[in-house]
Amino acid sequence: LLSIRLAAAREKLRQQKKDFERERDLAMRDTLTGLPNRRYMQEIMGREDEYAQRNGRGEQPLLIAQLDLDHFKLINDTHGHAAGDEVLRIFAERVNACMRASDVLARWGGEEFVLLMTHATVDDGMRVLERLRADIAGRPLTLSTGVSVALTVSIGAAQLHKGEPVSGWLQRADVALYAAKTGGRNRVVWSDPERATEPRPQV
Repeated sequence: LLSIRLAAAREKLRQQKKDFERERDLAMRDTLTGLPNRRYMQEIMGREDEYAQRNGRGEQPLLIAQLDLDHFKLINDTHGHAAGDEVLRIFAERVNACMRASDVLARWGGEEFVLLMTHATVDDGMRVLERLRADIAGRPLTLSTGVSVALTVSIGAAQLHKGEPVSGWLQRADVALYAAKTGGRNRVVWSDPERATEPRPQV
């Protein structure tokens, strides 16, 4: 009888652990795209920064990019919010196809996403982000209704500096994103002026 009770107690604990892990995963995921959400990405960035601080920045360079869909409100107004949701899902899939296996993409909120690149030099980041930008601009998204939606994305990027807090790192990427938006959209702008890309015409 005691053995049966112990087995039942162990099974109950295992089930409770599974339920807790499932609930935590749901809390850390964006329900629309299935991507990590803002809260989860902040945890990941904190862990990666701690690891880089312990092991030396040069061996673990970190890049962050903020991606914002251009004129997304117009898509909602023209095609409806259901179409807007589908655009967000397809966009996430397209970005996932362009990024490296070690990169992490999260939905930051609304039509804004954040891409974290580990073990990546600025040159690595420039290649990935430009490939991503060109792919989105060069191929309209086809919705389940058959409607084709042209889309571009503005990107602000920054490399984490030694001793820099994550909040400052994000702020620099946000400032670069603002520059990409005000500079005409459909471009990648780095927080380091020497790495800024040339303005590109909107398509």
